[in-house]
Amino acid sequence: MSIRLRKSSAAADADQRAAPENRRAMKTKENLFAWDEIPAWYQDNEYILSSYRAVSGSYQQSIESIFGVHNETVNISSHVVGSALFFALPIPVYKALEPRYDSASTADVVVFSTFFLAFHVFNNHSERVHIFGNQLDYLGIVILMWGSTVPCVYYGFYCTPTLQKTYYTLVSVLAALCIYATLHPAFRHPRYRPYRAIMYAGLNLSFIFPIIHGISRFGWETQMWRMSLDWMALMTTFNLTGGALYALRIPEKWYPYRFDVWGASHQIMHCLVICAGIAHLFGLLRAFDHVHGHGNICAL
Repeated sequence: MSIRLRKSSAAADADQRAAPENRRAMKTKENLFAWDEIPAWYQDNEYILSSYRAVSGSYQQSIESIFGVHNETVNISSHVVGSALFFALPIPVYKALEPRYDSASTADVVVFSTFFLAFHVFNNHSERVHIFGNQLDYLGIVILMWGSTVPCVYYGFYCTPTLQKTYYTLVSVLAALCIYATLHPAFRHPRYRPYRAIMYAGLNLSFIFPIIHGISRFGWETQMWRMSLDWMALMTTFNLTGGALYALRIPEKWYPYRFDVWGASHQIMHCLVICAGIAHLFGLLRAFDHVHGHGNICAL
């Protein structure tokens, strides 16, 4: 039996703006529920008003629901595609890198592995599983951003190991603070969504400091190659755009029901994060070529 709860004012306002035919269509979908028909722990985005899966209480039923169409379909699919992509990519990348330059070291493999390692099925199971899965989702964002910064620092300060270690430490401390906040029980509440977005954006932007430092010390042209600044800018644009849409809940905030299943802000963020990861990979490959394709660059 579904638990009926009073709608938030935002959801109620959205209901009034929505066309009656949307409401009727939503009610005809078998085994899917409206915002006001699901438990409070299951409610996250009051602008997603329909197509919620039933609370299953069963891992098997949650897995079987993957193959249906509901408001988690795109989130699940983007996770699967992103995970498969970044688990598979290391194989051809490592095979291509290994024979290219004698100067490539274990450290290069480590930083590329850190990047690849950094890369919603059971959220309807129960409150306990929903909370745990939600924390893992946010934890993955922190690890992704930390893992993206480590290679940037490695190549940007390739000839200055002391600065490498300094920035490794600073970024790791920031990531640890984000992990603590992510695992704190109060942090998962929907009202903290804007603060989550700000915190993750801050971690993402933390690599600006080593970039500025590197440019001031080694010059723009050198760091353009070592840090692939154009690719890093594209990566940052993808991440910040996704974070802003997620925090503002655009476009579902503007068009009730229209983006419940396809095109919601959370889904857009997932896709943009994958695009950011691909952009970063291209940047790392170019940095690798520069560092190992011009002799001993530290002696220049």
